[in-house]
Amino acid sequence: MKTQNKKTYISVFILVAIDQIIKIVINNKFFDKKFPILPPLLYFDPMFNRDYSWFNSMLQLGVGKYIHILIVVIMSILIYQLYQYLNKQFGDNKIINIMYAFIFSGAICSLIDKVFWNGSLDYISLNVFFTFDLKDVYINVFIGLVILSLILKNKVLSQIDDDIVKDFTKYVLRKL
Repeated sequence: MKTQNKKTYISVFILVAIDQIIKIVINNKFFDKKFPILPPLLYFDPMFNRDYSWFNSMLQLGVGKYIHILIVVIMSILIYQLYQYLNKQFGDNKIINIMYAFIFSGAICSLIDKVFWNGSLDYISLNVFFTFDLKDVYINVFIGLVILSLILKNKVLSQIDDDIVKDFTKYVLRKL
């Protein structure tokens, strides 16, 4: 494994560990506490989201735990495969490694939440709109980096077009 890939996977491990340690501490010591972080916008207000996803919660879809686990497993595999494919096609790329570390960490944290926490221990409340956790921040950092990279016309990301999507699909199908 390349040195940069090792750093990326160490980063994933650290990000997942931080998320889970925070949840363990909150669950054991601070679950019944509420206080402002940046009033009137952000508050510490822990709660369990037993609906397993924001979409399921907001739209009251009633989709169960095991379907959510299956979706996260499939998405995690696809994220991993896309990362492997991009490394094969373009070699080591720092921004892709960073983006992968955030999105894969978010996916692993989501899987841990569903399997071991029976939902997500969310603890940062954005006024009255919704409550989120560090995993959600990881996923949004990934989205922000993708948008920023597209705006700044990142060399590798600008090469991703319809042909690469077709090639990636073939790459994944060959792996099956």
